[in-house]
Amino acid sequence: MIGGMLDRAYFALFREYPPLLRLAAITGAGQTAFALLSIYALPVYLIEDLGVSGLAVGAVTTTFLLSEMVLKFPLGHLSDRLGRRPFIILGPLLICLNPIIMARLPARLWTLIFPLRAVDGAGAAALWPPLFAMVGDLVKDRSRAAAMSVVNTVYLGAIGAAAAIGGLAAYFSGSNRVPFYLVTVLLFLSAVTAHLGLPSRTTSAESEEPPENAAGADSAHGQIRRHPLPLVLLITVLMTLGVWTFANFLIVYLKVEFGLSGLGIGTLLAIMAVPLLILGLPLGHAADRWGRTRAVRISLLVSATAMWLIPSCRGIVSFTIIGIVSVLSYLLSTPAWLALVSSLAPRSRRGGVMGIVATAEGAGAGLAPLLGGFLWDIHHSYIFYGSAVFLTVGALVAAYTLRDQRS
Repeated sequence: MIGGMLDRAYFALFREYPPLLRLAAITGAGQTAFALLSIYALPVYLIEDLGVSGLAVGAVTTTFLLSEMVLKFPLGHLSDRLGRRPFIILGPLLICLNPIIMARLPARLWTLIFPLRAVDGAGAAALWPPLFAMVGDLVKDRSRAAAMSVVNTVYLGAIGAAAAIGGLAAYFSGSNRVPFYLVTVLLFLSAVTAHLGLPSRTTSAESEEPPENAAGADSAHGQIRRHPLPLVLLITVLMTLGVWTFANFLIVYLKVEFGLSGLGIGTLLAIMAVPLLILGLPLGHAADRWGRTRAVRISLLVSATAMWLIPSCRGIVSFTIIGIVSVLSYLLSTPAWLALVSSLAPRSRRGGVMGIVATAEGAGAGLAPLLGGFLWDIHHSYIFYGSAVFLTVGALVAAYTLRDQRS
């Protein structure tokens, strides 16, 4: 009985779609690298070692995200014509030496990080839209939220792992430069895994049948098609703003607010990762069963509430509890949203559509670090209030516009 439940929740999906595990490995290495650089290595190095302002740190991240935003659609569209695999390989490979260059720049030339980050954005744009489009290519609609949850759980787990790895590496080495070298290794491993593990051609698993209207199906699949693309893009921007307004400053916040060392941050994030790893895939299955739009609406409401509460936390225990709730909420909404987005177009145009939506995501992600840096310079807790505002607006928009047919 228990074995059957575990099999349905965790293993059956990988037996049905073997390449999904390799895509998860590529996602893990690639996102750990990008997050380690953006969330830990650069903010900590620039603020602690070079004394750069929060606004300048936000501008560095914005440079990366805007470059990624501009290139996501054209590169996603090209992957429809040239194949997903070359982009997934070359994206991380071509930028893997950039972190070493950043770490070795003389302090007086630190602004050269801006053009290097622009190049990093091109590498990320080559990787992510084709990768998520490949998930949509391989997996049938009935399991697509669960499949997206695999990639998204690894993606989110990689962010936490990156911060933990960065904190531990800096703590044991005594240098804030060591995390940069780890980024190079991870980007190279991502490219090698893609080269060795992905098929040259993907056979589409696109189902010709419409989604069922039974309890386990998402009847909003057809509904989302009738929503105008600008609405989808608006919700994407709000969700992204809600995350990136605080993400770049989270590690420094933990140091300032709670006095955590690199070891303490690594331990905290490892604890928070446990429910993520256990519940990520089951929550993806739940989104397929409950209805994807319903999952998005509930999750945005919970996430917004969590962000409003975090500044009131006066101890690390309350912060951890609210943080875990927020992470689990994110695990419910993001794969459901990605599954809806991947259904906006047939396979032949999926890379382009994923690129368009990723461009909207990039617009929000590009603006958010600047706003977060501005709020940080006023008071470090304001980054969470900024996030809460965007998530609250997103929750209201989703509540009034995204509807299941059976609602």
